[in-house]
Amino acid sequence: MRIVFKALILLTVLMLVAGGSFLFLVKFEAHSPEVQVSGLPETAGRKLSFTVYAKDVRSGLREIEVALIQGESQVLLKKESFSVTFLKGSKVKEKSWPFEVEPLKLGLREGEAYLLVKVRDASWREGLKGNLTEKRLKIKLDLTPPRITLLSGTIYIARGGSALVLYKLNEQPSKSGIFVNDHFFMGYPLKNGVYAGLVALPVEDKNVRRFVIYAEDKAGNALEIPVNYYLQKRRYTSFKMRISDGFLSRKMPEFISRYPEAQKASLIETFIWVNQTLRSENNQMIAKITSRASENTFTLKGAMLPLPHSAKRSDFGEFRTYYYKGRKVSSAWHLGLDLASVARSPVPAAADGRVVFADYLGIYGNTVIIDHGLGLYTLYAHLAGLEISPGADVKRGQIIGHTDTTGLAGGDHLHFSVIVQGVFVNPIEWLDPHWVKVRILEPLKPYL
Repeated sequence: MRIVFKALILLTVLMLVAGGSFLFLVKFEAHSPEVQVSGLPETAGRKLSFTVYAKDVRSGLREIEVALIQGESQVLLKKESFSVTFLKGSKVKEKSWPFEVEPLKLGLREGEAYLLVKVRDASWREGLKGNLTEKRLKIKLDLTPPRITLLSGTIYIARGGSALVLYKLNEQPSKSGIFVNDHFFMGYPLKNGVYAGLVALPVEDKNVRRFVIYAEDKAGNALEIPVNYYLQKRRYTSFKMRISDGFLSRKMPEFISRYPEAQKASLIETFIWVNQTLRSENNQMIAKITSRASENTFTLKGAMLPLPHSAKRSDFGEFRTYYYKGRKVSSAWHLGLDLASVARSPVPAAADGRVVFADYLGIYGNTVIIDHGLGLYTLYAHLAGLEISPGADVKRGQIIGHTDTTGLAGGDHLHFSVIVQGVFVNPIEWLDPHWVKVRILEPLKPYL
């Protein structure tokens, strides 16, 4: 009996020791919660976004507190507690909290501030308060948008036309440029805080709905100011073009051999696909190539050079409607000048620049695109071959190819386009020495 009694006592002691060990090791666990803050910028503007993440896989989360501190002021953003049971602790092992904060509305001012995050777990440590993780992160509040000074006078622009806008900023922006309707034209830094933006009004746009300079700083503060402009009248012609069976049988095999999807039940259906779908894809690619930030400094020193000894066969901005056997089948804008000389005429670069594209491009055939800086590009299409490679620097007048009939060309000629940050513009302006001097080079000169 005495042996049984001693065994019971020993068992009881062991159970108490085990229970004590459980309480000490589990309920008094010493691992602090894991806390992460993501998306918090070093400099914050009028809108501040970030996410707080907390995790404790042992005893679980007890409470969280998030606040912004500036000087003696503390603004509580979040305080949340979770249910904690005697044995199981908290069921909430991890959680994220997204925050969208407007410091001005919270009474904060420009300058240094701190984000304070406190998270406690469901441990019995610290007098049953739990283990504490505290993060104190410094941020700078910048609540003032950039100051924009418009340097240009009234901007004269026409449908399909180009213009130069000059403005000055009091700080280096994260983004700045000019909106013309829905298109954003990047501003390029010159000197002394001055920025230049070449802009364009697409030929398809008959009106200007929005013409503003936009600037945004690194903190996300943004400002826009209107640009004074005068919309010049410019008329573009419409043409009816008849598609013959001879043209179809001569030109469509080129596309069928290159594009399996061009194979249709009839050649006129192939033409419709080429003139609509392929044209759209080609123009989108051109826009993508010419919307990138120019790697070049501005290389234009005067008017662009046209194809020598050539005659103009088609104007920029023609709206063409195509008919086949008396039936309207398609339509398209003509976005360049068609210049014809003798067959296989040498094609010179219109201005100094860097080749950014040289390849076959659908309706344009063998095509070269040159970057002249400030988002200004020239395109040379229907070439006989590719005689130059991307990355090559070229000089005004340097031969880059020869005219031919590749692509959707009915006869030997050069299709010449000028593009401003993804928008086709009227080359006639850029071929005019007076226009280039007065509208582009003279305004730029003090800041280059």
